Amino acid sequence: MNPPKYILPTIVIAQFFCTSLWFAGNGVLVQLIAEYNLGVNSLGNITSAVQFGFITGTLLFAVLTLTDRFSPSKVFLVSAVLGALSNLGIVLDGSG
Repeated sequence: MNPPKYILPTIVIAQFFCTSLWFAGNGVLVQLIAEYNLGVNSLGNITSAVQFGFITGTLLFAVLTLTDRFSPSKVFLVSAVLGALSNLGIVLDGSG
């Protein structure tokens, strides 16, 4: 039995949207520097922090074998929602 034709495009779009979390800090960096008077090293610091977070998360997922214990699609969904809520928290913190 062949899977429905919408499965592959859905997976590609979901991965595209979720990898946008990686670039979100760089996308708003100019505004963050202006709003919070950050230094010139902010781009490197934010980029490093994001990369460290992804590496740490990947390591924890591997050590805890989350995708072996739970459905990988559900782990992906929960991770995507938590990432989106984290980005939303930046907007909703009341500072503009």
